[in-house]
Amino acid sequence: MSAFDYVPVKLFNMPLGVHLECKVYSRNEDGEMVLLCENPVLDQEMVTRFQRVMHPENNVYISRSYIMEFFKKGIFLGFSEEEARLINNDEKPWEKKRVSVNTAALKPTQPALTAAEQKILEQTRKFAEVVKKYEETKSEAEELVKNVSETGKVDREHGSKITKDIQFQIDTTDASLIIQTINRIRSADEYLHTHSLNVAFLNGLMGKWLKLEQKKQDELVEIGLLHDIGKLKISPEILNKPARLTPEEFEEIKKHPVLSLEMLIKSGVRNRTILEGTIQHHEKVNGTGYPYGLNSSKITDFARITSISDIYDAMVTKRVYKEPHSPFVILNEFSLEGYSELDINFVKIFIDCMIEELKGKQIIMSDESVATVILVNPRNLLYPIVEVDGKVITTNEEFYCKRMYNV
Repeated sequence: MSAFDYVPVKLFNMPLGVHLECKVYSRNEDGEMVLLCENPVLDQEMVTRFQRVMHPENNVYISRSYIMEFFKKGIFLGFSEEEARLINNDEKPWEKKRVSVNTAALKPTQPALTAAEQKILEQTRKFAEVVKKYEETKSEAEELVKNVSETGKVDREHGSKITKDIQFQIDTTDASLIIQTINRIRSADEYLHTHSLNVAFLNGLMGKWLKLEQKKQDELVEIGLLHDIGKLKISPEILNKPARLTPEEFEEIKKHPVLSLEMLIKSGVRNRTILEGTIQHHEKVNGTGYPYGLNSSKITDFARITSISDIYDAMVTKRVYKEPHSPFVILNEFSLEGYSELDINFVKIFIDCMIEELKGKQIIMSDESVATVILVNPRNLLYPIVEVDGKVITTNEEFYCKRMYNV
């Protein structure tokens, strides 16, 4: 039995018996230790089942067999064995002296879960399933973008498969979980395919909220998936420039809707709705958009919707590289900035439906307590009314929503 047969983790905060702060390591083919994941969320069964000893204080050693069971159950949210990354710290738990483990199963120390705790656990499980499916679709989107980069054409069959997959998830998944998934922290190097995927999901949600026929919903999703594909022809130095763009560089960026249109036509796309939605997604109802500065009467509904989805995800992206955040912050910023340039009717539908999806959901407050969203005032999106431990509270600058519970 090697020293790594037991994995060290740290007890952190378990008010419901479901949280552990930990790092899980494994050894790769080159013999290097890698960090598989951090901070698992455990269900009550796993909490009462795993066998543990304390060494040293506040360290817990969990058998690898349980770690593998965690993976099978999808408990490590947002991570997989394939997404292992090299560790970069001084802690080397595999070099520590192995401790003997009490093999006698502990008696359950946690009381039976309340109805509220059960609800949170169920939401956590559902979120894990949604994240897993989203990550699979994201890999497909990345492959699609890679293929376009190499060939200059869109694999329409592959694109259609991804569109149907997105639509199926929208049809069968709680919209709030999709929104939470979009708002998760992401890597700065995955912008194009992740952004395109998120706009496709948001477009699809709008299609569902508007009760469009299935064909129209599919077209909206496809526009979202392909609207920025022309950016593959823009210099990466300009696309990824961390500083403010020069006027000349911005003019290059503004070419991407036309480049996207050209690539779609070259790929055999003839659907006028998709082509117009793609080339017009940066046009503004006040005539200040690009590439043509169209006035409101000439911008299609699907281009207006895609503009909303595009801007919303861009606002999320500004924050997700840093830390989890409250969706109310994004909605508030979006509301303040969106009405002058975007279709006011679609913006209102977008915000109202987002608010409705967030009602009844758990959110982490500024003091780390768990609250349930009760009511959101469209005129004061930052500070919803929440319930904490049976008390109804109006949030404010001192007691505010920090992030969604599972994000």
